[in-house]
Amino acid sequence: MEFQCPHCGINMTSEAENAGQVVACPSCSQNFQIPSTPKMGAVTAAGKTRKKLRGGWDEEDHANVNFLLSMGIGVALTAVLLVLLIPFKGKPWSDIFLERGWVNYAEVFLFLWGMVILVLKWRKSKHQRNAMLLDVVPSSLGAEINAETVPEFVDHIYKLPMQLRDSLMVNRIRKGLELFEKRNDNGEVTVILNAQSDIDANRITGSYTMLKVFLWAIPILGFIGTVQGLSVAVSSLSAGGTDPEALKASINNLTGGLGIAFDTTLLGLVLSMILSFPMAAMQKEEEETLTLIDAFCAEKLLPRLNDSRNNGADQLFSDAENLPAFASSLMKAHETFLVNLNSATVMLSQAGDTLQKRLDTHQTHVEGAFIQAINRLTTETRETLTKPTVEMSHYLETLSKGISSLDETLRKLGGETIVVKKKGLFGR
Repeated sequence: MEFQCPHCGINMTSEAENAGQVVACPSCSQNFQIPSTPKMGAVTAAGKTRKKLRGGWDEEDHANVNFLLSMGIGVALTAVLLVLLIPFKGKPWSDIFLERGWVNYAEVFLFLWGMVILVLKWRKSKHQRNAMLLDVVPSSLGAEINAETVPEFVDHIYKLPMQLRDSLMVNRIRKGLELFEKRNDNGEVTVILNAQSDIDANRITGSYTMLKVFLWAIPILGFIGTVQGLSVAVSSLSAGGTDPEALKASINNLTGGLGIAFDTTLLGLVLSMILSFPMAAMQKEEEETLTLIDAFCAEKLLPRLNDSRNNGADQLFSDAENLPAFASSLMKAHETFLVNLNSATVMLSQAGDTLQKRLDTHQTHVEGAFIQAINRLTTETRETLTKPTVEMSHYLETLSKGISSLDETLRKLGGETIVVKKKGLFGR
């Protein structure tokens, strides 16, 4: 939700679950309660277009602290601590810092220097958290950011107070909007936002290099003190001789050397362990801040960018009042499609059955006609072949009768002469 500071009027934004909480204004630093009902204020006059040269601003390093400043504060705190311990000199816990030589002084200095770095980084992280309350892309300037409205959003960013303007979130959004103003391409804006996120993450990771060196150097200094103390103890044993006084001094030197050896190691291990906890907590805090900035860009900035390259898809989704209604319409359309598909399947099945019946009937008719033709051909062939045989038999039977008759006639005639007379034109 969006709201305004009741003291300075700067626009801010926060999640709805934070309503009613008391926060400090990132601009005027005065406390106020986040209202349960957001009150929107006009940020710029409607319809007023400003064309001005924009060159950004000098960005501060939001991860690394000033090296010389942190070291100077560390030296000062070390000196103050040692001075404050002088009145307690002679006590065991005070002698660990004052009577164990330069190694313990170096361990204390590195520890306090590391703590100063963490405190300065915490201040920077707090500044980033406060800047995230700003309403960087107010909805009062438009529900979406396109080629016509993006100059107003960029001008709004340039109107923010300088101490809040120079932050990770504002810088990233400004770069994305200025690129969108020039190129009008959502894809390029996404690329530059992801690249800037990687740059910020790498910068934060690199800012802990010095602290990691301290965590490594403090125990090493403790081991150096151990070696130094053991060296003193061993050398005191060799210088004892037989003189009781010298032997007594040698024993004192031995215990002093062992004290240096154990105390330096103990102090180094304890200080490195103490430093590791706030360092891990600070690193987690900065990583969570980057995650929130990435989420803001992905969820609230990029969806509002409109480069007018997907009008067809936008029109499709604008026709549906909301996503559930759109999903319901898709389900109904799918159901209608399945019903129509079922009807078409039934019709195709019926048509297939009808065609199969027609094919069976046609096959039966063709087989019957073929059989009839074969029978008729067989009958005609049989008749054709049988008729000559019958006629030949009849002819042979007639010939046989004629021969028999001729034979009977010849037998009756015996030796008589038969005269055959010719009749005709030349007959006699």
